[in-house]
Amino acid sequence: MTEKTGNPLKDNLMEKEIPLEAIAEKLLDYVGDSVWGFEIYYHKRPDGDALGSAYALALGLSSLGACVKVIGNEHVPEMYRYQTEAAERILYAGNARRTLRIAVDTATAHRLGRNSEVGIDFVLDHHVTNLISEDGHMPAPYRHVEPEAASCAEIILKLLKLMRVPITKQIADLLYMGLVTDVSCFRSMSTNAASLEAAAELAGCGADIVDIGRHHYMRKTPGQIGMEKEVYDRLVFSDDNEVIGSYVTALDYAHHSITDPELSDFMNTVDQICKPDKGPAHAHVLVREMRPGVCRVSVTSRLPVNAARICGKIGGGGHDNAAGAEMDGDPKNILEEVMRLCRQEVEEYL
Repeated sequence: MTEKTGNPLKDNLMEKEIPLEAIAEKLLDYVGDSVWGFEIYYHKRPDGDALGSAYALALGLSSLGACVKVIGNEHVPEMYRYQTEAAERILYAGNARRTLRIAVDTATAHRLGRNSEVGIDFVLDHHVTNLISEDGHMPAPYRHVEPEAASCAEIILKLLKLMRVPITKQIADLLYMGLVTDVSCFRSMSTNAASLEAAAELAGCGADIVDIGRHHYMRKTPGQIGMEKEVYDRLVFSDDNEVIGSYVTALDYAHHSITDPELSDFMNTVDQICKPDKGPAHAHVLVREMRPGVCRVSVTSRLPVNAARICGKIGGGGHDNAAGAEMDGDPKNILEEVMRLCRQEVEEYL
């Protein structure tokens, strides 16, 4: 194989969205060349989709002979280590002299945290706010963003198949973890036929669909149950019950001896609350005070009320039906402000 001495950035100076087939072809062009290695990045405060996508892609590239590292901001949350630690044991970082950097499931460079300045070569994502047409997108010369995909794991599955990577049970388990956690065990508004088809395909590849689903959605620690009680005790309804919200504080985390990564899919605690007449509300808000005065806002919505549009007003983004942002201040006051923005959206689009 001819050694590639250039940087792929230099042969594609213009950002553009390109087909997944072209991404696969470009990656294959560098796989197996000992000069080149890959670093795969995922967003801070990682969820199952970020980790499942990153490690499944890493195993796929590694199976083709590539040197691969998976890089995040913090330790992998305990609930996901049953899969990531096994993957790490068989990945080979190698000593490649040049590196291609891939970001998965990460809508903005800011979401890479301390890795935000590394310079990403490939973006693989499913957040609508990461399209080039959006102001806050992550810059990279090679980009493939599918807003219609319910999870990034579905994109990685298609990519690996295009690269003719065998979908082993281990890869299938990682991708199913990514899929099932991003569609809230097939209960989220983003669930669609493609996500169900991907789940069936992964089950056919040997994924432990029952055990993975139960691990993430049926087993709760006393700390998780205590935090859910805090949310229920602080529920707030708008006057017309179309917006429902709650919040938790940094003191709550300390009191229940729990960390935020242990609250997998915690937004569902609020999202499952309906109006008094049992009808669905158009927006749900959860504010989590990660540390004193620093909050993470999560919004889910029913179209035409748009969660990404709402969070865009406070510096965030995400999907049309589920988005987030970070804000400084008192969590109760932030909840009131975001619920007010949601009410404006309800009045404008309903």
